[in-house]
Amino acid sequence: MSIFAPLSINRRGLSFLGTLAFMTAFFGARVFAILNPTVVVAQGTIHFHHFWYGLGMITLAGWLGIAFNRPRLVRTYAIIFGLGAGLIGDEVGLLLTFGDYQSSFTTDFFVGVIGFIILASTLVRYRKIVMKDVTHTSWNERLIYIGINLAGLSAIFFAVNSITAGLVLAAIGIILIISAFEAARAGIAAGIISGSIAAVGNFLLAQNYDVIGRTFEGTPLAPTGAIESLAAATIYVLAVDVFLAGVIGGAILGLIFARVHERYLKGRSLRTRGIIFGVILWILLSLSSFGSEFGLLYDTISVVIGLVAYLVYGILLARFFPRFKRNIPDTGKGSDGQQAIPAGTM
Repeated sequence: MSIFAPLSINRRGLSFLGTLAFMTAFFGARVFAILNPTVVVAQGTIHFHHFWYGLGMITLAGWLGIAFNRPRLVRTYAIIFGLGAGLIGDEVGLLLTFGDYQSSFTTDFFVGVIGFIILASTLVRYRKIVMKDVTHTSWNERLIYIGINLAGLSAIFFAVNSITAGLVLAAIGIILIISAFEAARAGIAAGIISGSIAAVGNFLLAQNYDVIGRTFEGTPLAPTGAIESLAAATIYVLAVDVFLAGVIGGAILGLIFARVHERYLKGRSLRTRGIIFGVILWILLSLSSFGSEFGLLYDTISVVIGLVAYLVYGILLARFFPRFKRNIPDTGKGSDGQQAIPAGTM
């Protein structure tokens, strides 16, 4: 009677044995090299590295698998192949750098191989489930995942003290996450336009403030601040209005509008609710800045510019809101018996 047990049909055990042998050889060779760094096998000027033995074992296992394909011996072939791959993996850094045994390529190779084995095994075993869970997600959900990955990768730049690159990557990730929501996209579109109006208005005010100031000289509306400091703040005003207030601020306000517009003034049209929302924003955000160092005239004109910008934002938000909102029919229950969730509700 043979000492070898019959092989299962799907041969899943071969992958397990090969992976186990790979890890055994990899860590065994690594521990031996750390404990005995001076022990080498040399013949004359030739240094025999253990990846040569690994290559020999892989070649032997492959040749035996082709020439002597015996079902009772494939487990042995899998173990020999895994041991050889582990010996090669331990010195892959040496192979790639031509002499540096301590190269980080070894760790990268090991992590990559283990990750590939896990992913490949998961796909082989649960391919249909994985494809359903991954490919059937909505674009909104994919934006969230991409944004999370970008925001997470920004930590690499922060770790090496590259603050600017980290902030840019994190900001892009946050914008993508916020953009996954339809209301936020409507807010971004409306915010960019209204923010541009506010930016242009403040820019023109800064450029012509000296002329306006001379017109009202001797009146309570006369400027009280220096023109130079106002001109220096022009770039700051443009950046804040267009990028912060327009993109991030518009997205957040769009989400707030989506939450509150159906709770209040239900009998009013969406346009009316958008205008009221814009007026409330103007009162809270624009009027609160009244009383700057540049005088009553500058504050009055700035408040008027803010009123126009926020009214435009409210009108455009109400106009874009139903366009970005997708109406997905209810598909009932999914194949797994759970209630299906519309993809556009994010």
